[in-house]
Amino acid sequence: MASIDKRPNGMFRARWREYPNGPQHTKQFRLKKDATAFLVHVEHRLMSGTYTTPSAGQMTVEAYSEEWTRRRSWSPATHDRVARELRLHILPRLGDRPLASLRRPHIEEWAKGLPLAPSSARMVYETLSSMLACAVDDERIPRNPAKDARLAQAEVVPFVPLAVDQVLGVAHTAPEHIRAAVVLGAGTGLRQGELFGLTVDRIDFMRRELRVDRQLWSPATGRPFLKSPKSKNSYRTIALSSLVVDTLAAHLANFGTGDEELWDEATKSTGPVALVFHIGGRAVVRAMATKYMRTSTQRAGVAGTWHDLRHHHASVLLAAGVNPAKVAERLGHDLKTLLTTYAHVMPKDDDRVRSIVDETLGVSAEDWLRTRTV
Repeated sequence: MASIDKRPNGMFRARWREYPNGPQHTKQFRLKKDATAFLVHVEHRLMSGTYTTPSAGQMTVEAYSEEWTRRRSWSPATHDRVARELRLHILPRLGDRPLASLRRPHIEEWAKGLPLAPSSARMVYETLSSMLACAVDDERIPRNPAKDARLAQAEVVPFVPLAVDQVLGVAHTAPEHIRAAVVLGAGTGLRQGELFGLTVDRIDFMRRELRVDRQLWSPATGRPFLKSPKSKNSYRTIALSSLVVDTLAAHLANFGTGDEELWDEATKSTGPVALVFHIGGRAVVRAMATKYMRTSTQRAGVAGTWHDLRHHHASVLLAAGVNPAKVAERLGHDLKTLLTTYAHVMPKDDDRVRSIVDETLGVSAEDWLRTRTV
């Protein structure tokens, strides 16, 4: 399947086929030993299943990214994020490079030059690495050059949760039709999309609970619509305090429900939706909700977002000693994510541990150390 012959120009031509009777590929070398070493490498890759056709890796990163994104079945949120990362950070630097030309040093140099915080740079890197892993599966390149690249380590800075008086200040400065949303966010830990996708039929006032099984999604272009929650853990039923129930009841009495017709991804249908929070009947899209919060926090002299209300809720419960598993359930998190994010706000319990040990072991140190006659 492979051979070497000397050309009239003095060069040595290596010839090989990927399979019997397949198309012949050639490459010329000045030295015969180089041609021999190359063919040994080709034979090894053919036998190990890592061989790629020489022309396959000549597709540019930009051309392959179009093919790659077209074949993916992502959620709208993921599609928007990947498209943004490709457009802003990956294609400007790497788009015209052939896939086969990329090496790990190129990836590390590119990642180092990203004008992003280390955590954000890692997310963009992971998008590129996922794309190149698919290029390996598509047999365009033999290996993923982004694998195990060394990136700058993100500095983990524990957040400082909003205090109760700060949340109260934000609620007081918010527009009247949004104030109950601040209370609900701080009292349940709902995500922003879950908060503004809440409909009145998901609230059980008698049982004092609400059901989360969808969220409002605001795409970069086009109308908002209802889609499934972030993850399987996000499907949950949340117990409501009396304060939250009374606030919701008063809000609905004053402002009623929305009536905008929205597409529901779950039912594959469009119809009027009784949104709890709305602007003249229409959905509060992400940009408008963000604007409301930014204006309210500025007036209250507080730095915060809708997500900070979620942090506030979790921090209050954990600091009060609520079981972390229950808090994770309310937030729609897995327990590992909760402990990683909120460990610094949980009580240290050192004194409680000391008391438990003393109570359990009971007797004095002298009793434990006294020699007993058997």
